[in-house]
Amino acid sequence: MNKIIIDTTKLAKYCLGIRMRVIKKTLLSMDIPQEKKYVEYILSLLEKNKTGKRIDLRGVIVRRDYDKLIIESEKRVLHPDLQEWTLPTQGKLELPDCIIETELVPVKSIKSVNGKIGSKNTVYFDMDNLLFPLKIRHRRAGDVFIPFGFKGKKKLKDVFVDDKVSVYKRAYILLVVDANDSILWIAGYRRSNIAPLTGATQKVLKINFLSRPLPEEKDRK
Repeated sequence: MNKIIIDTTKLAKYCLGIRMRVIKKTLLSMDIPQEKKYVEYILSLLEKNKTGKRIDLRGVIVRRDYDKLIIESEKRVLHPDLQEWTLPTQGKLELPDCIIETELVPVKSIKSVNGKIGSKNTVYFDMDNLLFPLKIRHRRAGDVFIPFGFKGKKKLKDVFVDDKVSVYKRAYILLVVDANDSILWIAGYRRSNIAPLTGATQKVLKINFLSRPLPEEKDRK
């Protein structure tokens, strides 16, 4: 077995002895030595404020993501590369984890729902206020983001923390950026304050995000 996910909320309800037996059984099923120090290291991740922490144990990675304790073989830990993809103005971009569709739509066809236009998976931009070409990439050190409705910049890391996005998922989330590398949209989460629709908008670019299960989510099915 290459990966096991444990519900920390349930595990924390048991006494220390049972917790240790659960961890030992988990390590045994993964052919990992059940040394006492390893078990203690792993159980230490159950403490408060440990989310995002990880431990390396002889080829095995143990990490805490909110209410999940994830134990997996190091070879299964995936790291998205730094490749960029150019987003077509109209068409479809198929990536391993998602499909992103773009199209030009009439202004009159856009309707608001409860005063909001678009959703987490569909966004609209004033095309005349965008800098092309648009590209898709993953997060990078120093990334900042201007949330919709705000003027000031915010560190992307802080946005993820506020939205309680697990450390594991952050590496996989895709960003739509413009020619200046400014983040237009955290795909599937939030759009920026760049190029919003106004009464003067004449051309509208619609971007739709269709996600596929992340490796972790596939393993849970």
